Amino acid sequence: MLGIFSKRNRPLHMGRFPMEKIKQVDEPTTLITGDIKRVPKRAGFFVRAFFGDLGPKAKKEIRRFITKNPLNAAMGHVHWTQVPIHKGEPYTDPAELPDDPELIAKHIKSLCYFLDSDMVGICECPDWVWYSEDLDGEPIEAKHKYAIVVVNDQRWETLDSSSGDDWVSGAQSYRAYLKGSTTAVIVADYIRRLGYEAQAHSNADGDVMQIPLMLLAGLGEMSRIGELVLNPFIGPRHKTAVITTNLPMATDKPIDFGLQDFCSKCQKCARECPAQAIPFGDKVLYNGYEIWKPDVEKCTKYRVSNAKGSSCGRCMKMCPWNKEGLLQHRLAMWAAIKLPWSRRFLIWLDDKMGYGTRGDVNRWWLDLETQKKDGQSFHSDNANARDLSLDRDTSMGNVKVATYPVDKLPRADQKEPVPVDRKQGLKDTKAAEEALRRALKERQDAERAKARV
Repeated sequence: MLGIFSKRNRPLHMGRFPMEKIKQVDEPTTLITGDIKRVPKRAGFFVRAFFGDLGPKAKKEIRRFITKNPLNAAMGHVHWTQVPIHKGEPYTDPAELPDDPELIAKHIKSLCYFLDSDMVGICECPDWVWYSEDLDGEPIEAKHKYAIVVVNDQRWETLDSSSGDDWVSGAQSYRAYLKGSTTAVIVADYIRRLGYEAQAHSNADGDVMQIPLMLLAGLGEMSRIGELVLNPFIGPRHKTAVITTNLPMATDKPIDFGLQDFCSKCQKCARECPAQAIPFGDKVLYNGYEIWKPDVEKCTKYRVSNAKGSSCGRCMKMCPWNKEGLLQHRLAMWAAIKLPWSRRFLIWLDDKMGYGTRGDVNRWWLDLETQKKDGQSFHSDNANARDLSLDRDTSMGNVKVATYPVDKLPRADQKEPVPVDRKQGLKDTKAAEEALRRALKERQDAERAKARV
């Protein structure tokens, strides 16, 4: 009887989540064109806040963004100590490894799971996922063919008892970041000791954009949240780390579990976003790829300056895919994937059942804020205490989302502030919507022409 529940016969490289049961496809479910431009690290909006692009308040708060909560600061301190070992030279004498990319991929995945990762995927690493220049303006070489993507759960129990944007929000992120970073630096160093090039990339420092790599590695689909890949088993409540390498490995395929249709019908993350940064409407074409593009200016300002919490993960908290454990949750997930006609009902039921409200059982953290530079004095402040906003207007025009095209972002070598042009960003959103319509029509026409041949 116990053998029914045993995982003894499940190979370690497959992990504990049955990702093999999710439909695999040759291309991601969102359009990726061949016209994607590499961007400098200076263009990231947290970096822009640091340079003053988002105004004086964001510039001030970004300097204590991590350390404002003592638990964040403790984990961040360890996290940043790992940056010097992200890179290194490979050993001169390569180990005698089996000439079998499938076997090597299984070995690397098993290693990541041995190190307690929650999910792992492997993909080729296209040039466009690499940043173009570092913060000193020095060019970054797109040098590795493969990417190993490590995913770590932000822990459902804690998120269930949180509002999503209170004092534990940043700590949830940093726990997952730290766990992924630790795995990444170990795996990268291990691969170098085998005689192959490898580099770890974490949120503390990295040369690649991790979101598209998670998509390409078959670990999820792009969601309405925007710059987030949603996984069918842990939803959006995760963080990633990446190892790039020239070690030959078999790669995974993208997946399709119906999320594009689900997210087109569901607006819960947009409705509940405290910054009103998530669009209610359609996707756009941004830098050559299809996305529900969030207003990253509004999102960044809120996360950096959140006065009654540390950062924000309310979109993760509210997502109907943020479930765990119960049989009815697994059945609902199965229905959302397999029965498209059930999706509107499941979205309605999610609100009806009160999912997104705060549980009481697992509220373990302290609402503490560091008040002095010495880090020794803490003050208990008010915390964001929110549940569902069922009466919020969800019409498409209720939220104005600004888009900031790549060609209007700061240059790699710009140290002076480059203020955000919000008025132009609103106009650029309309242009991005039209660009997507054209791109999808071109793809449709090409597919029809191919079918005729």
